Amino acid sequence: MTKHIKQWRIDQFSQINKLISDYKVIGIGDLENFPSALLHKLRKKLPDVKFKVTNRNVLKRVLDSLNHKDILEILPKQPIIILTNDNAFELYANIKKNKARSKAKVGMVSPIDIIIPEGDTGLAPGPALSDLKKVGLKAQVKGPTIYITKDAVVTSKGEIISSDVVSTLSKLDIKPIELILEISGVKEDGLIYNKDILNIDAEDIFNQFTIAFRSSVNLAVEIGYIVKETIEPLIMSAELKAKALQIEVDLKSSSEKSSIDKNEENN
Repeated sequence: MTKHIKQWRIDQFSQINKLISDYKVIGIGDLENFPSALLHKLRKKLPDVKFKVTNRNVLKRVLDSLNHKDILEILPKQPIIILTNDNAFELYANIKKNKARSKAKVGMVSPIDIIIPEGDTGLAPGPALSDLKKVGLKAQVKGPTIYITKDAVVTSKGEIISSDVVSTLSKLDIKPIELILEISGVKEDGLIYNKDILNIDAEDIFNQFTIAFRSSVNLAVEIGYIVKETIEPLIMSAELKAKALQIEVDLKSSSEKSSIDKNEENN
């Protein structure tokens, strides 16, 4: 029995060692409270990313042997290795895109304010009305169904989700919990990026670069700085100024001529 376990660990060590050596980017995820069904979906959606569940102690030995001791500091209790040849930010963005909604569970610490919105519940009058009021909802019968008259927070962030709240959410078919694979960190080119750094809005960053570029071009045109990006607007600006100057000259000439003609008439 001991030999079998030992051989299993040796085999897994070799397998993980080879896997990590084959990829440029190493991510570490946390499988705690993450359903296997969603992991299966992630694997299908991201075929170029390798997700590997492994024994934590074996993984620690592999990382130590490959000189990735810095990753040991971010290992969760239930780690999953995430390997790719894309960059760290693309990896996190792709994982973040694949979110899912989940039902609340009794005794779970709520990660958000759970809000039940105003509106028709579709529930028939009866015991359901008292159940809704029991969790603090303002509800009344309108026609054949129960109507919630005002948005309400039934569990605040950080509070324990009660059985009454879970039951109510289930009746209303509300899945308030957003599930995403938690990333402890991603290592690329010797640097470890944590979730706070990886969690950037690519579109927002692109828009900021666009605004900065336009502002720089406008400033360069204003001071007459010639580069390939400013040459066309500078020529257009010079042309407009030349036309404006020509108009001004023509108006001045016309005014002077008119003045001369009046003087001649008076004489």
